[in-house]
Amino acid sequence: MASPPRPPAGDDLRPITGHERSLHGKASEVSCAPQRDRGKVPRDVFLALTYGLELARYGAMLVTEEGWPQLANRTALSILQKRDGISMAKTGLVADRASDTRLLYHLLAQAISSPGSGEPPESPLVLERRVSRGALMVRVVPGPGLDCWQAPAQKTALLSLHDQDHALIVDERALISLFGLTRGEASFAAKIVQGKSIEQAAAEIFISTHTARTHLKRIFMKTDTHRQPELVVRVLTSLL
Repeated sequence: MASPPRPPAGDDLRPITGHERSLHGKASEVSCAPQRDRGKVPRDVFLALTYGLELARYGAMLVTEEGWPQLANRTALSILQKRDGISMAKTGLVADRASDTRLLYHLLAQAISSPGSGEPPESPLVLERRVSRGALMVRVVPGPGLDCWQAPAQKTALLSLHDQDHALIVDERALISLFGLTRGEASFAAKIVQGKSIEQAAAEIFISTHTARTHLKRIFMKTDTHRQPELVVRVLTSLL
């Protein structure tokens, strides 16, 4: 089993400056809050939050209602730097499609203004991409309620970015337990959620394309979905 990431040293906590918000610099340069706010947040809180985000197997970042990341793990930064589906602009986070950007900010506002309500009903948001083979799923939930972040500008939402191109791990046993899938169906569903085509998934688990399509029909029925994007959202929402 791989060892967990080491907590960041003090030198790893760099302030986000204006030009660094474009994510054109190194990943470590955008892992902390702006310098003007740093005095309000204890160093040990930043250390704990940064370490916690790095433990996630997916992209994770704390974002203000204005769309500015305050903390982000390496996976999230890697996804943003691809500029495929979601990226940073001078105005904050933006999706490739304007409608998705508007929905993202709507979800941020809901999660931050009503943290007691949990994840907004319209989350997760599935972002189509131009280059990557699979979609990017973005979940928006209220961020940690820290006393030191009481100023409105520092209230955050936690964005989790699930990129099918980043070796997404799917627990097949959980699929069997949650949806009543057979072993074969669970193996096939895991491949589909990881962004594989029907043909690729069939080849990787050594079944025919005909059997794969039969599996997919049964998986749709058991998960109450009708299309592959719906299946991906249903599975990830249930497992994460």
